[in-house]
Amino acid sequence: MSDYTAFAGLYDLFYDDFTQDIPMYRGFAERVGSHVLELGCGTGRVAIPLARDGCSVTGIDVAEAMLAIARGKVERADLADRVKLLQADMRRFDLGARFDLAIVPINTFMHNATLDDQLDTLSCLRRHLAPHGLLVLDLFNPDVHASNEGRLVLHRTRPGPHGQLILQFTARSLDWENQVSSVMFIVDEPDEGGLIRRTTFPFQMRFLFRNEVELLLRLAGFELEAVYGSYDLEPYGEGAEKMIVVANPARPTPPRPAPPARVT
Repeated sequence: MSDYTAFAGLYDLFYDDFTQDIPMYRGFAERVGSHVLELGCGTGRVAIPLARDGCSVTGIDVAEAMLAIARGKVERADLADRVKLLQADMRRFDLGARFDLAIVPINTFMHNATLDDQLDTLSCLRRHLAPHGLLVLDLFNPDVHASNEGRLVLHRTRPGPHGQLILQFTARSLDWENQVSSVMFIVDEPDEGGLIRRTTFPFQMRFLFRNEVELLLRLAGFELEAVYGSYDLEPYGEGAEKMIVVANPARPTPPRPAPPARVT
């Protein structure tokens, strides 16, 4: 399980302005209810806007350093009565509560490295969803024609406190046999004298294919509702950048009646 402690202080610099997915989660909350569980809540990027909308959000994350930043933001926004933040492993947690909506944003589910990890996480989510509840997984759609594999790519730039640009580079390699994407974030921060402080953050994600996700959901007690290809809920298909998976808790299947006894 990836731990973002090493990247916590840089996360908001590069990702706090990413808001494309928030209207989607807002729409699902309006549909099923405002009691929201978020796995991998990080520094509160999604939880805080949903709380501002009136949702009650419980966020869990394995990295205490990320949660510490989130707690500060929640306090400054005066949202402590609507946001509860807990350090926990997504594979095994028990909150003693049921939620209307469970969300796992931007590829967080893929930090589950094994089949057992994936099923354990989905089973935890299933136990925490109300019967009418909804699960939303945001996954990337594996691209067999990926062109950036093995290359160092300048991903983002941000202005630093001294006017110099802070640079984020990304390198990625794919192990198709094991469905593992190995990623390296490299962040270069120049100081006033031009000396560069470099932070490296390696992690791995196990990517999934569409039918594989559906089977995992069935095994964990979910029914697939839909798969979308974007945050605008466009149809999923070949070439889609995203794989937005929406599922419902499966209703118990009534037992099949026994066949009538044969009379001889």
